[in-house]
Amino acid sequence: MSGTDTKYLRAAVVLMEELNFSRAATKLNIGQSALSKQIGHLHDQLGYELFVRQGRNIMATAAGEVYAAQAKLSLLHAERAVIDSRAVTQNSEIILHVGKSPYTDPYLITNVLSLRLPFFPNLRVTLTSKLAVDLSHDLLNGMLDLAFLTGIPETSLISSVSVAKQRFFVVLLEQDDLSRSTEITADQLSVRSCVLFDRHVHPYLYDNLVRRARPATVPGTSLHHVTTAEEASQFVSRGLGVAVITQAGAWRIAREGITIRPLADEDLILETKLACRSDNQARVVSEFVRAFVRSLPQKQSPLGLAG
Repeated sequence: MSGTDTKYLRAAVVLMEELNFSRAATKLNIGQSALSKQIGHLHDQLGYELFVRQGRNIMATAAGEVYAAQAKLSLLHAERAVIDSRAVTQNSEIILHVGKSPYTDPYLITNVLSLRLPFFPNLRVTLTSKLAVDLSHDLLNGMLDLAFLTGIPETSLISSVSVAKQRFFVVLLEQDDLSRSTEITADQLSVRSCVLFDRHVHPYLYDNLVRRARPATVPGTSLHHVTTAEEASQFVSRGLGVAVITQAGAWRIAREGITIRPLADEDLILETKLACRSDNQARVVSEFVRAFVRSLPQKQSPLGLAG
């Protein structure tokens, strides 16, 4: 479709959101008949239907759902193309949207904010902090250019390069008998009440942790759930159990009376990756990734972002 046909993409996206011709037409600031003609033209051009009428209701076909999702991305990229190209011609800022999660090592963020790209002297990085699952969603939907993802399953839709690895840590009271150990094993966790991050925070990571470490699985023990490391610290201080959290969170709450020990399980290593959409060919993204990888203490191959 030519650049002038973006109106058809927009029509499909808005009608998918509203599933009502009257509301969609109002949102697009056009007449209902004009919207009907646009959708009809789109159907004729494609050779199949994206939307069908059922009485007074509008239903999206399976093809319509896929088309609208991709059309939304196309519109977003078209808008970003104009914004970024205009920024170059006007020698103004180019904004790179980067996402991080609570698991992201602060050192990585320091590196991100300190990077300077010779070919993009007016580059500005904006940071968004969300849970890892939400970050991957925003990355796939084009809301972010790059994201630090921890413990996310691999997918062909995302290209990534590993930038950090860390263990889980166990937070406990200094007088706890377990503090005599240099590492905490799964067997030691199974006989203790434990505090974990809630499953909604990171379902994939939570399920792996429970399956591998088997916390609080012996009768008479219990699991408690929190959303932040600070809450975990409060639970430990009140004697409700030991907490299993990320290294960054553990270091943040370690203080007098509370100590931390690494969890001894090599299969529960948290790997953080710098990721982008596999189809993102923007030069500023590739240049940024290369510069970032070079800035790490141990150089790692950026081939994972070859696209």
